[in-house]
Amino acid sequence: MKLNLKKLLQDKFIRGTFFLTAAGFGGAFLNYLVHPILTRHLSIPAYGDFQALLSFVTILGILTAAINTVITKETALLAAKHPEEIEALRKKASRRFFLFGLFIFTLVVIFIRPLNALFKISEGKILIIASLNLLYVFPLVINRAVLRGQQDFFALALNTFFDAFSRLFFILLFVVLWSAGLNGAAWAVGLTGVLAFFISFYQIKRLKLPVAPTGFQVSWRRLWRYSFLVLWFMTLTQFFYNFDMLFVKSFFRPEEAGLYGALLTIGRIIYFIGGVVPAVMFPVIANLKEDDSLRRYFVLGKSLLLLVAITLPAYLLISWQPEFIIKVIVGSKYLSLAPYLGSFSLVMIFLTLINILANYFLALASRWSLVILSLTAILEIVFLSLGHHNFKEVIFSLNLAFGTGAGGLLLLAILEYKKTKQCLYVQENKC
Repeated sequence: MKLNLKKLLQDKFIRGTFFLTAAGFGGAFLNYLVHPILTRHLSIPAYGDFQALLSFVTILGILTAAINTVITKETALLAAKHPEEIEALRKKASRRFFLFGLFIFTLVVIFIRPLNALFKISEGKILIIASLNLLYVFPLVINRAVLRGQQDFFALALNTFFDAFSRLFFILLFVVLWSAGLNGAAWAVGLTGVLAFFISFYQIKRLKLPVAPTGFQVSWRRLWRYSFLVLWFMTLTQFFYNFDMLFVKSFFRPEEAGLYGALLTIGRIIYFIGGVVPAVMFPVIANLKEDDSLRRYFVLGKSLLLLVAITLPAYLLISWQPEFIIKVIVGSKYLSLAPYLGSFSLVMIFLTLINILANYFLALASRWSLVILSLTAILEIVFLSLGHHNFKEVIFSLNLAFGTGAGGLLLLAILEYKKTKQCLYVQENKC
């Protein structure tokens, strides 16, 4: 038993998942402390505006997520063959994407009125305030991608934990102490990653990356080709994560949208907890892209088992004690959500499964999975358009769409596994 435990702890995949899970639990705890504070200090319509604000920031986060994924994969590949090129890649990418972030922030300022009208946000300046993070988030993402690609999961976990700590600190400062209301909450979003930004440079320095040879040039063409594939993936996964909130905000009354925002806050516990698994899995699978063995399928299987082990207890607790969970997280005035919590948690499980499988295929640059994800997005739009008269219909539509998408991706993985196994059986490298 001791030997097995020691072997388990030596597994980099398990250790990485443990570090990110621990940081995820700590970060999720701090992030969810934000919502009980806001639900008690903001009106229900204002809380709905805050959730729409988060959805807007998350949509912008598609860009940062895509860049993170591209640089992570490139770092993982360079670490095996040309580690001296990693630092040059990091510096050049940071400079370019800082200017890109400044450009996007300028566009937000210019188009603030139509954006406010689109998201139905009452406070005119909160989108601009929250978008201040665009001025530093891209260099931060580059540094995190290098940490992830180097599989320094402890440093990555610590850095992401500071995001949650900073957000809670600024919420307490601006909303509770200074009573700045929704504007204060927007400042907290805009300044969330500042501390992690400065710490990330110290963490990069500790990696002691070798210096690139003189005249080294980054292969931007290769990066851009893969980035389009990543951007498509990220757009679809973020669409799944945010479209329902924006849909409800458009078709329901402000009070109902605020209630749905609270339902999202609770249900996303499962998504946040399960989200650490693909973060660890991606660089491992990327390194196995040219491996013709079954190793990558074993990594996928391990990831799915970890998903069950991490999310099932949360799902059972939420389903069995919905009133208690609601009182603790968002407060008693949201108790009317209790009948919906169990079925909505199932939505989050399907969405987490999609996230893991999508990251698996993304690491392998698979395009067939894009077809399945695109069809899932179409199904979500169609089902929500047909059934959105109440929360029950919305949740049923989401379960139907995400369940179908998760099943399609899982079937694709099984078919590829069988094909690879058959190829190995006949001792062929390619079919």
